Amino acid sequence: MLDGAVRGFLLAAYDALPNSSMVLSAVANTTGEESREFVNMYWRDLLAWGAFGLLWSAALGLGQVLWWRSPPKLPGPRGWTIVLAILLFALVVGSLVSKPWRRHHPLLFWPQWARDVGDLRQQWASLGRQRSELLAGAAAIKPVLSADGPDTLVLVISESMNRSNLSSYGYPRPTSPALFERQRVLGGQMQVFRHAWSVNASTVPALRNLFYFGAPEAQERVHLLALARAAGYRTFWISNHNDLAIEQEHARLADQVSILNNMPGRGSRALDEQVLPVARAALVDPAPRKLIVLHMLGLHPHYRMRHPAGLEPFAGASDGVDARLRAAGRPAWLRELRNDYDSAVRYHDSTVAATLDLSRQASGKQVWVYLSDHGQEVGHTIDRAGHSATTPDGYRIPLMLWSSFDRAAPAQGLSAPVRGDWLGYSLTRLLGIDWRGAEPKRDVLDRRYRWQAPSLPLKIDFKNS
Repeated sequence: MLDGAVRGFLLAAYDALPNSSMVLSAVANTTGEESREFVNMYWRDLLAWGAFGLLWSAALGLGQVLWWRSPPKLPGPRGWTIVLAILLFALVVGSLVSKPWRRHHPLLFWPQWARDVGDLRQQWASLGRQRSELLAGAAAIKPVLSADGPDTLVLVISESMNRSNLSSYGYPRPTSPALFERQRVLGGQMQVFRHAWSVNASTVPALRNLFYFGAPEAQERVHLLALARAAGYRTFWISNHNDLAIEQEHARLADQVSILNNMPGRGSRALDEQVLPVARAALVDPAPRKLIVLHMLGLHPHYRMRHPAGLEPFAGASDGVDARLRAAGRPAWLRELRNDYDSAVRYHDSTVAATLDLSRQASGKQVWVYLSDHGQEVGHTIDRAGHSATTPDGYRIPLMLWSSFDRAAPAQGLSAPVRGDWLGYSLTRLLGIDWRGAEPKRDVLDRRYRWQAPSLPLKIDFKNS
């Protein structure tokens, strides 16, 4: 009951959960004076939700006492009572065995929450030093900013987007009509890389590889945001994610940080469209050079939470895609998840296209790049929906590029396989940054580019799939 009161207060006051980065950061960073000011501001809400918790705790306690003093007569163990007892026992055991359920049990959740707050305080001291070292290291490289570089580069990073499910890549369902229309209108200015791959099947390592140029464990590692700042860019990180690790390791390196989602994990219903007004404000910032990172929630499971209610164009679809899934023996629940996924892709398409439209409306020379951190398996290869490190679709990602002033990629680059952990080299090229760590052989925009297959736990035909 007390756990429910705390969660109810946070949802009502902040639309946040106790383990969101906002709440953890606020508690870890608070002082006694700030705590008193907080109580002075929210005492009415605290009183109401405190009364809620105490009232229902008292009711529960009274019920326990009455039951103890006069226990009801239990039915004998026969027939339906045995079945019911087994089902109830299975439910209790299942809720404790299932990690997503178990970790929310108050007796487990709050001790872990307290440890997370303590760990965060310790990490801040360490990560603060690391950020300072990364900024100093990038400045020591003395990157040179070319006059031919863009005024603004918008980097849109999606989540769990499998390019195989985009009609822009030949998927038979019309899942990306907005991006497909931009391709038609913009012609050669908008380039689509047909064989882009992540080298990780989950978000945190994928982003570490992207921003650390594929060498996150190097002794003298370089971070893309730190390098851009050292070269003279004003950097923005605008996120619909709520991931403390990503925020602390990457986002906080930016000059300006906007974390718009206060719901951690898979239960968040935050829609990606909320990044658009913040992105619009960043695009009109007076800084002469800007790097704007938009980190989308994308297709992060659960898929039905990644689009507005009622926007389900493929719900119950009976088409060629469904026929192929049936022919492959995919069960009904998985076919329905594919429909949910494709509906979310359709909504995501409109949001991503809107970021391109905003970039095109900005003044000066503009570059827009869209990719995903990793892919998603939704019945493509096996009877599974979600992250997958053992099938190609766990790594298959989209990669698109638009430039207002230059055809950035050579023709052969669009059909060549591309690695997500090497994209940092191409991004620094797009930013017009010359630095001594540049690797032309890893830059798909350079004619000297040479593909090298990454080491993954499965065999993939990177050049033809």
